[in-house]
Amino acid sequence: MELERRQLIKAAGGLALASGMPLLAQARAATLPRSADETVLRAALTRMYAEHKVIPTPIHRGGGMHQPENTIEAFEYSWARNLVPEADVRTSKDGVILVIHDETVARTAPGAPASIRQTPVEQLTLAELKTVDVGAFRGFPGQRIPTLDEVFAVMARDPRKFLHLDYKKLDLDVLAGMVKHHGVEKQVIFTSNRHDLIQAWRRRVPGSQTMIWMGGTQQEIDTTLNALRATDFRDVYIVHLHYRPVAGTDAFNMSDRFMLDVQTELAELGVIVQVQPWNIEAPLIYERLFSIGLRNLGTDFPDMLLLVRSQFL
Repeated sequence: MELERRQLIKAAGGLALASGMPLLAQARAATLPRSADETVLRAALTRMYAEHKVIPTPIHRGGGMHQPENTIEAFEYSWARNLVPEADVRTSKDGVILVIHDETVARTAPGAPASIRQTPVEQLTLAELKTVDVGAFRGFPGQRIPTLDEVFAVMARDPRKFLHLDYKKLDLDVLAGMVKHHGVEKQVIFTSNRHDLIQAWRRRVPGSQTMIWMGGTQQEIDTTLNALRATDFRDVYIVHLHYRPVAGTDAFNMSDRFMLDVQTELAELGVIVQVQPWNIEAPLIYERLFSIGLRNLGTDFPDMLLLVRSQFL
């Protein structure tokens, strides 16, 4: 607790420097000619957010830490707040794409029979998985694991319902076919930490939203960004940075200057930068990040974030 308190105090004073390496964004800007089509697409996607009054704030696992994970009810909770839930997907034994994060339901359905609770999702049928209650562990009994088709059907009825789809082990052609079948090409944000997968996705669904996420040390994040700079951030619409305390220190993994330089650099390309305080509920952290000039923060605590955000934007 004392370490956490010191981290908050230092962060509030803007002193949380993990590496001391400032980013000179202008000097490192990519020298490749920008794709006119990519620039036009990014601008169109940004206008879409404004037209639908959607805030480009990702809500981890659907509704954050105070809601069940990856349920339609959790997604509706975030959509009702004009935010963008994140979904995780896996495939059942009988080949149905389901919305669930963990390899098993042990954590989210502790009341399920042991034969189901300890068995990997990939070894259970849809019928078996539909029997488990994944809402009770967060105080909302009766919620079930949805199929991705069920989620897309809800989204198809309302163009304001966007969804970050965190890619795991799926056939991209099958997933692209589902997205096109439901007509949600502009609403699904294909999310991965691999640029090659994002480019493969864009070949299948041109014009779609994409996000690349990255974590680690500031140096590791900058190395990833440098690889993207070499391509002029081709096929990337959102860059998502994980902001974490550094274990055993009062520091965080990225300095203020680094995050602000990345935001300024990528704004020139029309790329949205999001910073996610990882599992941090303290309003003080969000207040400080908004106050220094960051514009898009992700969260596990959407109601708190909206309250803080309203003071700055």
